[in-house]
Amino acid sequence: WHNSLAYTVDDENQLLNQFAPVYVAEGVDEDYNRIGKPVALVEQNQVSVKIDSGQGAVYTSRRDFSTQLGNYTNIFYRIHFSKVPLRYLGAGKNVGLLVVVTLDEKKRPLLYTLLHTCGCYLAFIPTSYLPEEMWKKGWTRGRQSVYGENLPTYLEFSGAQEQNIIIHLRPETHRVKNVWLMVESELETLPQAHLQVYPFEDLEHLHLPDGSLTSFYETTGARRDYVKGSQKIWERLLISWWALDWRVGEDKKLGKHPEDGLVFYTSLKPWAREESDLRDFPNFLKYWGWRL
Repeated sequence: WHNSLAYTVDDENQLLNQFAPVYVAEGVDEDYNRIGKPVALVEQNQVSVKIDSGQGAVYTSRRDFSTQLGNYTNIFYRIHFSKVPLRYLGAGKNVGLLVVVTLDEKKRPLLYTLLHTCGCYLAFIPTSYLPEEMWKKGWTRGRQSVYGENLPTYLEFSGAQEQNIIIHLRPETHRVKNVWLMVESELETLPQAHLQVYPFEDLEHLHLPDGSLTSFYETTGARRDYVKGSQKIWERLLISWWALDWRVGEDKKLGKHPEDGLVFYTSLKPWAREESDLRDFPNFLKYWGWRL
């Protein structure tokens, strides 16, 4: 764990605190590998945003939903990095990662959903609390390849001790390179940093030096609801023409429902934009084959 940090959460909200991932980031001698906090500034009379890697922050949201099979709770965790370097396909500034923890009525974690805040690199990991008849057809216990990363297909909760989910992050691209469960006492062996917890809504009310407020997202024009400064040059050149989206790969706001903000599609198939929209979680699960 040389040159790594385990970012932990300690919040008054018991539910947020209990299910918060521990993020293990590598290469933290480089600012862009550290989890940071979005801040607003004025440069050449223009308002802009950046990620301050000196302050660790995680943004959260609780959203309840129902299907024909039951009532569930999603806890969203959103973190940000200052950039992905130019040598990678996903190069860009102010990038982010989402972890969604789906709980049952007994507040047990059933399913982890991982993706970047552009909707890319989607991965699902069911747990031992999710009945196998609710799994995606053909899903097996083992490992899965997610756009070149090797992740588990299943997490087993066991024993009386509380277990934390560990999200191991690759340096530079901030891709999830591995996921596992660890009891709290084992965490003490890792060098740690703390993440301050904020609600999703705070991203739309960043303080400027003069005391006024601005949003992390554009609020007008063609880039409305996209993260300020998040243009992805390589993805635009190489992917936008066949994905039929000029702003493919750009990080964006995750709205609360299908009428709030941009379509948060998770499939590059142009005809599957609505069906794969993360804002409509029951429909999103159905599209990807999960039978909750």
